[in-house]
Amino acid sequence: MGNESGEWIMYGVDWNAPECIHTVDEAIEYINEIGFLPLFKNAIPGFSLEERTVPDYGWCDDPKKDPWLWRAIIAGRHDIVYGKFFDKKAGFISKKWFPVFAKYRRDGYDFDALYEDGGLWKRWREGI
Repeated sequence: MGNESGEWIMYGVDWNAPECIHTVDEAIEYINEIGFLPLFKNAIPGFSLEERTVPDYGWCDDPKKDPWLWRAIIAGRHDIVYGKFFDKKAGFISKKWFPVFAKYRRDGYDFDALYEDGGLWKRWREGI
């Protein structure tokens, strides 16, 4: 999502485009297939849920079409995590990939070792 001249712009694809995600179930399948996916457009072209859905459906308040509403539906199913994982921007991580992301965020430490070294306190203080 971009802001051009004070106007919010949704990016996306045509309904008939082969890469278009049409339903929340398709979104879940895609996220589980690739492992992780930012919610909004980022530095990697085409690598976001926003860019794989129809732009007119963003914030349309129809849970069958609106990717903004899908985020809560996806998180509620408990097989994909939703949070601010990508440079403090929102996105999804599959259950399979979440341990990889958690380990990376802890600089390779497991939870117990990070706690014993005081790393949890340091990360909390620094907002990491």
